[in-house]
Amino acid sequence: MAPALIYDGFSDSIENIVTKRPTSKCIPSPKIADLHCSNYPRENELIDDIVRSLKLSGGCLIRGMYSPATLNAMENEIRPYIKATHKADTNRDEFVPSSTKMVTGLLSKSRTYAISVAGNKTWHRICDHFLTSRLTNSWHGDEARTSVSSPQLSTTVTFSVGPGTQAQGLHRDDDIYHTQHGAASAHHLGRDTMLCLFVAGKPCTKENGATRVVPGSHLWDYRTEPPPSYTASPEKFSHAEMMPGDAFLMLGGVYHGAGANTTVDEERLVYAAFATRGYLRQEENQYLANDLDKIRELPLDIQRFAGFGASKPYMGWVNMEEPIKMLNPDIADEETEFW
Repeated sequence: MAPALIYDGFSDSIENIVTKRPTSKCIPSPKIADLHCSNYPRENELIDDIVRSLKLSGGCLIRGMYSPATLNAMENEIRPYIKATHKADTNRDEFVPSSTKMVTGLLSKSRTYAISVAGNKTWHRICDHFLTSRLTNSWHGDEARTSVSSPQLSTTVTFSVGPGTQAQGLHRDDDIYHTQHGAASAHHLGRDTMLCLFVAGKPCTKENGATRVVPGSHLWDYRTEPPPSYTASPEKFSHAEMMPGDAFLMLGGVYHGAGANTTVDEERLVYAAFATRGYLRQEENQYLANDLDKIRELPLDIQRFAGFGASKPYMGWVNMEEPIKMLNPDIADEETEFW
């Protein structure tokens, strides 16, 4: 995990912006970029703009990322589990209301989800940028080695949010990793422990509870409390409003929370995936949450991303071999490595 850092050299104005007065009405919040895939003939340009928005605001909206055919296939595979699911969390009604259903363990429940959401190539490139860890000058005798720990999947979940759901309290998702940072005047690689992807299966609007986001809060001192409410300081909030097929990417250090579903008959349906650093523990235990026979049917890169690859150097081995060989005994030795 990246250490808690406070960067020197802040001016008083920067100090006020990111630590002392995050709810001041005279300080504008950074804008979350609203991008459309159709405007980017080259993926590299899209990646650059997503990274830029995440560094500045902590979030990025991407329009038209998923086709209707993909959404239909995903819902057909997951809807039976939604129908069979009761309240997600019986211990925290204020955080997960009774009108919210959650389906987890999605890698083995929906191949479409596994390939298109958890395995989304664009998201993986963003994860690589923010969550890759490099260990240099790791001396083994007279040899200095460099090891790269790639990001891994942390959580898979589908949210089905029904009418009458109350707004969720603002929170940071990366608190599960005991992340504590001081304020920063600009984003620095190494600060993040989580990257989140949300995909709209149905329209997500303010009225049915689109996620409320506090842009720029990923750079605040983590001791700073969130804004009191949207009604008290609406200028500090953005809403991740999406049409089906749109996506919202968010760094784990951003204050956010689901809004209230004030509609009479609208379901807010969202497919989500969360990634973390390869050497940290997964929030959802992918090894027990999934049918391993189904995992074996997935491409090797997704199996590794799910945690069945080693985090270099030497993290997570089984019988002194990379765990991917437990699922794929015939894989060639040269396709596995530890450092």
